[in-house]
Amino acid sequence: MNRSFSSSLTTGSIISDGDIPKDTVDSVRLTKRIHRMSAPTIDWDAEKTLSSVVDIDIDALDAEFERLSVDFKSKMIELRKNPNNMTLRHTLTSTKEALIRIKTWSSLVNTADGLAIMKKSMAKQHEKELLQRKYEVDEILKISKVQSAIDLCFLMDCTGSMREYLHATKTQICQLTECIRQLYSIKPNLAFVGYRDINENLDKLDFTDDENIFQEFLTKVQAMGGDDTCEDVFSGLETVAQLSWSTPNRLLVHICDAPCHGQDYHEFQGTANDNYLKGDPKNRELSTLMFSIKRLGITYCKIPLNETTKKMFEEFAFVFGSISEIYVSDPTCLIKRIIEKTSSIIQSCIESTISSYRNSNKQIKSYTLFSKEPDWNSLEIYDVNVTEIIPPNTIDDIFHPLLISKTKGKIKIAPNPFAKGSIRFAFYGQYSSDDSPFVDVVFKEFASTDPKANTFIVYQEHLEIQAIAQFLAEQFNAEQQRLFRNFIPIIYADADLIQQTTNPLKIYQVERRMHQEWRKWNNNSGGVSLSEYSTILQAFSHWTYHITSGRLMVVDLQGVKVDRAYLLTDPALHCNDLLRFRETRTNLGVKGMRQFFRTHVCSDICSKLNIPMLNTESNSILLSRSDSLLCNATTKTTDILNVQTTEENNFEPIDKNQLETIENFELC
Repeated sequence: MNRSFSSSLTTGSIISDGDIPKDTVDSVRLTKRIHRMSAPTIDWDAEKTLSSVVDIDIDALDAEFERLSVDFKSKMIELRKNPNNMTLRHTLTSTKEALIRIKTWSSLVNTADGLAIMKKSMAKQHEKELLQRKYEVDEILKISKVQSAIDLCFLMDCTGSMREYLHATKTQICQLTECIRQLYSIKPNLAFVGYRDINENLDKLDFTDDENIFQEFLTKVQAMGGDDTCEDVFSGLETVAQLSWSTPNRLLVHICDAPCHGQDYHEFQGTANDNYLKGDPKNRELSTLMFSIKRLGITYCKIPLNETTKKMFEEFAFVFGSISEIYVSDPTCLIKRIIEKTSSIIQSCIESTISSYRNSNKQIKSYTLFSKEPDWNSLEIYDVNVTEIIPPNTIDDIFHPLLISKTKGKIKIAPNPFAKGSIRFAFYGQYSSDDSPFVDVVFKEFASTDPKANTFIVYQEHLEIQAIAQFLAEQFNAEQQRLFRNFIPIIYADADLIQQTTNPLKIYQVERRMHQEWRKWNNNSGGVSLSEYSTILQAFSHWTYHITSGRLMVVDLQGVKVDRAYLLTDPALHCNDLLRFRETRTNLGVKGMRQFFRTHVCSDICSKLNIPMLNTESNSILLSRSDSLLCNATTKTTDILNVQTTEENNFEPIDKNQLETIENFELC
């Protein structure tokens, strides 16, 4: 199928420094940037296949042989220390086979017959590697699905004063089940525990994934009772531990407007508000109740509706540990805020599990995190070799390996990292390139001790991904500038690779330091933040798919938000070629792109950018139910495309001539 696009990107469309706040640019640039001309749109034939002729790069073969040789030697040293490590033995066997294969290929390249044999062998190896990558992608998506399951228990004070919140739970619960089903293709398991006062009725429903059963049960629950102000919270906690918790994610949401009995848990004086000032009349211990919940791996969240419960939750947290607070301003927002928390917990579980899967059988470097910035005057200065990616000039460039340039520099680096992500440690640092003044930076080092994961080629691939995302963001900004008066640019931080001259094994990715609160808007498996939802960033991911004719997509959007820009870093790229960016293992190919569209809701910004929606069943379902996906949004229908878009209620009202997006754009 041929896809041609109108000239939406023109050669003369440039973003000047005056369009982006200077302090914003300075916060992410390592050196002064000269803005490039935008690339013209080109036509792609989606059905064209790559040439069947295998390109042979002898230098690349030599480099791969050298890398595998070093890897083989280091693993042999490990095996001598631990001869019974069967995983290591298997890895060594595979590495040895690869070394023999490359040596054989190199010996065949001098004759025509040998070259033909070599090409056939390389094609066979290419197919084998492709099958392996497909298997890895399927495993990651399976893990995502399994880790999406969640048990959600409502622990609620059901006395008379809680009538509005009980009613909100009854009437809004379908929003929660629909949203989780849309985002993760799985139904949440729901349970309910409603307590009142001592010797009063307690309502209990064990976990079910049938929202009709849950709703039917709630219709019978009445807000009534409550002798004095304090309530029998202990009976509720005791019942929670008796439920059938079973999934990887376990969330307890405690909604209340009164503390439990006992002077240790409130500031009331006398028996007018508490008939049991000495504490629980059944002599149950708080520590026993808390530990019975904690050992089940439950995340405890509170929704306190007034200040009378403050002391109680402080005492609970002293025993239980961290208890998160979900802020709810009124009953109409109750389920929306719970959806945001539920989604956040699922996303964290998925990312943590996938990280563990990728790093299975790999030892992590032994660093101690230290958040304080060091005294720079006391640190040694290291000479480094600096590698820069030469940015692409056209969209065609991004489908070929990017060129690099070399220079010299100096660094100072903190002895301990201040943070650890899923795959890397982050160090405070200072950096000088070509005798320029030192600037504050962050150095990123891979966490795994696996020699294969710490090679220069792996670091370079991460750098190349960031350069491509940076180029596409600049093109997207040019489109925004053409359409919108007050557009918000998306700016990817400059990044270089540095390698210490005295110790070449010390390799880091270096970026200017961002000082604002870190956020993550979407990931590479279809996950999207509901509490930090941004229509402009979602549209950017969609646009990158559109402008490359479905061959590539930028995802895993994370960084900081300043007044007039998004400053991003560490992206992932899905590419229809699964063996591109394979060292980073974040390219999920076409299946990853489908995961994005499974949860993407097109807004007016997509339509104003002239991005066609995919005509898929899942996409139409999401569009028709975008009110439940975007928890603080209402839906409306455009007159032009007859598709639903979102309008955020938490922001300034948007004029009909403006985009339906939280960023509040104006058309030129």
